[in-house]
Amino acid sequence: MKKPLHASAVFSGKCWIILALLLTFTLSHTGASAQPGSVILQEEFNGNSLSSNWLPDENWSAQSGFAYNVQDMGALITSKKYDSDSYIIETTVKGFTGSYWRQFRFIFGQADPSDPKAYVLTYSPDTGGTLTLGWSTDNIYHPTSMLDEVSIYPRLEKDQPHRFKIARYKSGLIQIYLDKGTGYGKTPVLETIDKNYQNSGHFGWQVSTQTAGEIFYIDRIEARVPEVEKPAVREKPKEDDLITQVSASTGKSYKVSKLSKGSEIYVDRSFQITSVPSYLQGASFVQTAMDDKKETDKFELVTFMKKAVVVYVAYDPRGSVLPAWLNGWHKTGDVIGTTDPKMKSLQVYSKLVDYWQVYPRPFIMGGNMASPAAGAQANYIVIAVERPVMGNLEAENAVVKGAKIASDHAGYDGNGFVDFVNDKQDYIEWTTDIKVPGTYTLSFKFSNGSANTRSLALSANNVAVGTASFLPLSSWANWASYSGPRVFLKAGTHKIRLTANGQSGPNIDYLSVDYFDASPQGNSLDMLARTASPEFDVIGDIIDPQPVAYPNPFEHSTKISYHLPEKGRVNLTIYSLQGKKHAVLVDQMQEAGNHQTEFTANGLPGGIYLYQLQRGDVISVGKVLKR
Repeated sequence: MKKPLHASAVFSGKCWIILALLLTFTLSHTGASAQPGSVILQEEFNGNSLSSNWLPDENWSAQSGFAYNVQDMGALITSKKYDSDSYIIETTVKGFTGSYWRQFRFIFGQADPSDPKAYVLTYSPDTGGTLTLGWSTDNIYHPTSMLDEVSIYPRLEKDQPHRFKIARYKSGLIQIYLDKGTGYGKTPVLETIDKNYQNSGHFGWQVSTQTAGEIFYIDRIEARVPEVEKPAVREKPKEDDLITQVSASTGKSYKVSKLSKGSEIYVDRSFQITSVPSYLQGASFVQTAMDDKKETDKFELVTFMKKAVVVYVAYDPRGSVLPAWLNGWHKTGDVIGTTDPKMKSLQVYSKLVDYWQVYPRPFIMGGNMASPAAGAQANYIVIAVERPVMGNLEAENAVVKGAKIASDHAGYDGNGFVDFVNDKQDYIEWTTDIKVPGTYTLSFKFSNGSANTRSLALSANNVAVGTASFLPLSSWANWASYSGPRVFLKAGTHKIRLTANGQSGPNIDYLSVDYFDASPQGNSLDMLARTASPEFDVIGDIIDPQPVAYPNPFEHSTKISYHLPEKGRVNLTIYSLQGKKHAVLVDQMQEAGNHQTEFTANGLPGGIYLYQLQRGDVISVGKVLKR
């Protein structure tokens, strides 16, 4: 017969149970030694007001199972600081409306709500649908470091709920997953290894905009300890240095590889490449699917380019009619050889990715047989090389005849400049080596202290290109940039010459050879073209006047002038060469006519900056140099 338990033993057992429950509750809320899978926080927002889990914020309310914000202001941040060094946060939200500078941020790892030190996951619908992960030190709105970035295409739908999963492990591995309605993918959309902020801390959503607010909903937030720890080993495949996020409307998995002899052309065939033009050797390229060769979708292939690149499409030469999306690309005359017995080679067409500085921006190509294509029996492939950066060719280092090398006026680059002395015969001749064939703009830094315009004859490879006219600048100490004509230059060595043509010329500091896209689809300008020789095409005057910056180069500020043919909304923005936005100079409706605004660069380091002028659908881009 069993003896009944003594009262003290029963009490002791109950105490242990209570202590165990308290310990479980404590561990789940501190997280420091929490059990795998234990819940840190779970909030469904079922009440008519926010619970004590959240710091008070007048811009946030709760009702009908949602926390919501109608002002696009403030933040819904946990009132408690959680100390787990490994955690998984899942949150379901909707209301991703795109508008000017509207951003959505999930903040985590924050030690104190008043301290901007935190990890910041940011979604920006109005700038290409970028999803970025970074950490901030002094400003949540502008994280100090960018840890990873991706562009969400198509953008997140306004009325569709979307789930985010943020997983952070003791090892420092941070992974972000996104479910747009079909479940989380096998690999994270964002990933990094970082140990700046060790614990989960405070976390929650923040929304902001510079336009009218719209409702943003939070359905739920749950945080828990992961059941399995992960080492500091990346799972997201390493991306190509130029091409990223390739997707096909057919759903087939296209692959990004490097182009070389022996490379397989397609993901679903064993055909190989037998020859490659030298300038495409080792280039990034998209292996498409041969089975998609009959696709007619206008938006069949979507990619993102990380840098300013020249894109090439290698197309079936049997195509008697090109698809509309390929019209206007430059036919290079080069081919890529293949082992396909029915085709033998692909013809190469080129185009510059327009306005890369507003990256991320999708680069979209249509189907192989999109209207009105006819005749092609093999699918195309896509190739990208980084846009060539030629730099400046100093005049004093070129071949100089008659004119003299001087240094008696300040403001020049290099070791001096060239002063035209005689009315005739004087010339400067530069030799430039072109690696990537294409259309290049010939520009010159000059000084003209006389009262009148001075001109020089311009030629390329001994073929006359035209006359370069240099306006008076009131002083020989003033320097400006003259953007000259455009010439198509094949790969190889070319000679560019300026020659006195009946009057003494200006002082010339250097020649700049810049890649320019001559295809009508690559820019919004109308151009006149004529063939000057088999070696290159000469591109004539631009009908639509471009914005001009003066002085350029500049020390502290420069004035950007532009013309509006009609009344409309204008946006003038300054970017760095890396695509970082520095200033919005104009963003308003303006009347037709001439306009001028000043760009003051105090505090910015010296270097090249880009100015983008958008007038309706027309976008113009120029560059300025801050000394």
